Amino acid sequence: MPDSAKTTTSTRTAGEVPVQAGLFNYPPMDGERPALKGNRCTQCGKSFFPKRAICPVCFVSGPMEEIELDSQGVIYASTVVRVSSPAGIKAPYAYGYVDLPANQLRVFALFTGADSGSFVPGKKVEVVLEPIGKDTEGRTVIGYKFKPVAG
Repeated sequence: MPDSAKTTTSTRTAGEVPVQAGLFNYPPMDGERPALKGNRCTQCGKSFFPKRAICPVCFVSGPMEEIELDSQGVIYASTVVRVSSPAGIKAPYAYGYVDLPANQLRVFALFTGADSGSFVPGKKVEVVLEPIGKDTEGRTVIGYKFKPVAG
């Protein structure tokens, strides 16, 4: 990334923290789309999310290539939870698995942006970054979710 791009204003708001460093581009720079961060084995080419230190396919412990995953996918499976979670997620909410065909990956995620019952297999979705709760210091915790693709 050029130095000029690093100095671009970010959309980060004070008092926000990512749920885990390195899972997604946070804070995204102005105009940048949210993206999950994974890696690919330089030996066998298998991609992973979250990132792996050692390839579980070919067991190479050498360097893994960092990659940005495709921002759109298709719901593989989902469920609706009708009881609020101990982590503070208010019911009802939906979660499940999303296939990212461009990366040949399946990722687990929460869903947002529509009625929780509308997340069905085959529906096209895209990555968004949204608040998922508060940490012990009262900061807003930002996580990745998938929402329906407009159109």
